[in-house]
Amino acid sequence: MTATRSDTTGARRAGAATTEFDLTAHWRERARGREGWDNAPALVRDLSTRFTATVAEAIERAGGVPGRTETEFVAATWYGTSHVAEVMHEQLREAGPKWLDPEQFLHYSPHAMVSAAALDLGLGGASTTLVGPDSEFQAVAHAVRRIRSGRAATVVVAEYEALTPFAAAPCPDGPGTAAGAPPKGRATALVLTAGGGRGPSLTVRRSVAGDGDGADAPAERGGTTVRTAGPGLLRLLADAAEPLVVVSRVAGPRDALVLG
Repeated sequence: MTATRSDTTGARRAGAATTEFDLTAHWRERARGREGWDNAPALVRDLSTRFTATVAEAIERAGGVPGRTETEFVAATWYGTSHVAEVMHEQLREAGPKWLDPEQFLHYSPHAMVSAAALDLGLGGASTTLVGPDSEFQAVAHAVRRIRSGRAATVVVAEYEALTPFAAAPCPDGPGTAAGAPPKGRATALVLTAGGGRGPSLTVRRSVAGDGDGADAPAERGGTTVRTAGPGLLRLLADAAEPLVVVSRVAGPRDALVLG
């Protein structure tokens, strides 16, 4: 695998934090059907609290962020907060009048997590939420490019997931095989800063030509671990202690993240 162009500067991973939490109580409410509808927003309130706490912990581990009002924030999620679609689906199958509690919509937008955390933590820079299978990779790449281009000195990158049964059914990172046990809810946050700070560097290698199996020949020759991006990418980057290359899951010419 060769690159047509490589960014020579990037960012540094200054701080990171991760959390997992049990979704059993929330899934139990979903199994109650109509009787559990009133408790549906509790899932997202719980997720929002945990997400904000994870971002705060990452900032603390980074030793704080200078200029919070300019610090940018980008988040990623596969399914966002999918319980509104789930409740709507259930209600449309019920006999009688069709309705949806307006309170549900207050907790529906995937960007609500970032908005709540930014307000609580005083992060005033531009904020973005990306949704979909490649969202974690693209969120990190976006943050690195913002820093490399000089448009931001610090960017918080985060991801979250708290799958409902509705979202978990088609999700490859879903319930697993333990008798239908729900997946763990999770949140991860990285604080990326301009070069010169502490922590490993993180750069973006552009337009990498794939060889079919995602292997990066130059990296392999150097003994660097090569991975393909997938669910939990931010956690992988948060925990990595050795050099690491992560290639996008998108087919054809693609980008790679290089941690080293």
